This record gives sequence, C-alpha cells and structure tokens, in this order.
Amino acid sequence: MNERILFSGHTMGAPGRDIFEVIKLFKQIGYDGIEVRVAADGQIDSEKISNDEAKKIFTAAKQESMAFSCLTSYYQNFVALEEREKVLQNLKRVIEIAAILHCPLVRVYGGVEPFSQPGIWFSDVWSRTVSGIQETAEYAARYGVRICIETHIGSLTMSARDTVRLIEDVNMANVGMLFDYAWVELAGVESGAEAVRKAGRHIFHVHVKDWVLESRIPLKKKSCLMGQGTVRWPEALAELKRIGYTGYISDEYEKFWYPADLPEPEIGMKHNLEYVKKHLL
Repeated sequence: MNERILFSGHTMGAPGRDIFEVIKLFKQIGYDGIEVRVAADGQIDSEKISNDEAKKIFTAAKQESMAFSCLTSYYQNFVALEEREKVLQNLKRVIEIAAILHCPLVRVYGGVEPFSQPGIWFSDVWSRTVSGIQETAEYAARYGVRICIETHIGSLTMSARDTVRLIEDVNMANVGMLFDYAWVELAGVESGAEAVRKAGRHIFHVHVKDWVLESRIPLKKKSCLMGQGTVRWPEALAELKRIGYTGYISDEYEKFWYPADLPEPEIGMKHNLEYVKKHLL
C-alpha cells in the first residue's frame, strides 16, 4: 500500500490510443500511474488478452517507471442467476490480469439498482451482491489484489453511507471503497466533507472528474475540466488531505464518453493534474 498521495490517469481519457501509447502519454503528462478501462472497447479486453500479452504491457510500463493503479471492470450484476456466474468468472479473469500487471486494485460496482430486478426483494438483491463480492474478494486475496467498490449511480452504492454499509456487510480486509465524489454529490445525500468522513479508512482509491450539471432528472450534464464545473471538489479534496488519505487520485477524464466536451488529454488531463495537486500538496 502507498504511504503518500500518488496520481494516475484513466485510459478512458485517451480513446483510440492503445495501451502502449497511453503509457508513454501519461508519463509525459506527469502521472505516477495508469488506471485501465477493461472492456471490449477499452485498452485491455479481459476476455481476449493472453497472459503473455499482459506481461508485455507490464514490461512496457516498467520501462517508463509507471505503475498500474487500478483495473476498471464493468461487470456488476451479481443478482440475476443467468448473469451471475458469467460476472464472477469475468471478474476472476480481471483479477488474474491485475496480478500479472502488479496492479493492486480492481474496481467493481456495488451491484445493480433493486428496481432493475423485477420480482426480487431488496433484501435478496443486497444479500446476493454481498455474496458475489465476497466470492470475488476471496479469489482476489489469493493474488494479493484488493477490491474497491465505487460510489456510483445505478448501483446500491450511490452514497458514501451505503457504500460503507455494503463494505461492512462483505466484511473482508481486501474490500474497500473507490470514492468518486462527483457521483456522491449527484446522489444528494452528503456534502464532500461529510462523505469523506463517513468513508474514512475504507477509501482505497479516488476518482476525480468535473461536469456542469444541467438537470438531475432527467440526468443532463456536460463534462469539463476540473474547477470549471459544478462539482464542489475543493471541499472534498481538503477533507481527503485533512484525514491523511494516501493512495492514488485518478483522473477519470471522460473523453471516451463525451469526446466533444473535452480537449485532447495532453491539454485537459495536464490541467486536471495541476488542479488536483494544487489542492492536495
């Protein structure tokens, strides 16, 4: 585990560039590490990549003195029986890749929203999510990998409060939180300082990004550079500094999702890195 704050860039900030290009780019920008979008249209596809290919990626990063901060997986339905086994098997493969890359963390979602599972009680949605994350974490522990559950809309963990509750029910030492205050603020349950205090020691990893929120219902927002949007990051970052958070702050620069909103990463991600450092160092 890290004993100081480090900074990584998320590969979704550089769509259309392969992982080898991104390693060099993020080194040039000034990041300490790389967070990788693991998906069929990401820089790593866990369902296709071989162990030898993963080893080549690790070697390329090592040559640039770059580390991997987290692998961002997109599997989340631990509830529907026809999906659950595939989700678990795919997450186990992501964990194996993380181990090859010497990457300490794999991101998972906190399950799915209860109303998306018709005919299943909330208590069953919760308990199946708990057991699914437990099985994933048990496998991860064999490889020395930790699991971080993200605060995110469309899941059981939209607030820091609910994410802590899920982590405590899972009750495994290698399971913690991926704290993304942008989504927490959107949920409208906690302020930045309150959310960080609730999350506290459970925070394994942090995402930063900014947007201009135009409407909550229906959700309408425009991605922008850090400090130019409506997310109240200074309060959350100040509280992270106050509690002595150590670990990665990862710029989830959403150019993959919103290419027209954001400049190229050479400009935008460099700005974001400087903004976050100004508030934390």
